[in-house]
Amino acid sequence: MPYADSIGAIRDLLDEGVILMAGISNADVSQIDEAREILGGRLVSVQNQFSPAFRSSQGELEHCAELGIAFLPWSPLGGIAGAKDLADRHGAFQEVADEVGASVYQVTLAWELALAPIVIPIPGASRPESIRDSAGATDLVLTADQVARLSA
Repeated sequence: MPYADSIGAIRDLLDEGVILMAGISNADVSQIDEAREILGGRLVSVQNQFSPAFRSSQGELEHCAELGIAFLPWSPLGGIAGAKDLADRHGAFQEVADEVGASVYQVTLAWELALAPIVIPIPGASRPESIRDSAGATDLVLTADQVARLSA
């Protein structure tokens, strides 16, 4: 099915009042722009994979920031397999975690939040402790130097 037709179906649901807001997933910059045009500016979010190990959506994140559209990174910690090895594979995240006295997961989410005010990571969790730890990222303020080191 052509992308424009899929987005047109979402537009129809908006026009009919069946849905109040529209978001898309796994979209590149041109698809974001196409969706915005078809939806008449009613696109409110883009959900793409983004994590320390998967940064190819950085351009989409920046584009959403320019447009004021929420960017929702899925698998923000690298997925189940990637999260457990996050500190080993991305040493800067563990270094910053040690500096600020937080978990590497909390630092990762705080880094993503620091990239732009429109970022809303959606980490998964199977234990209450993980949920509480992730929520703590909203209170963790990283310095510009720390964000730069993590972004390198």
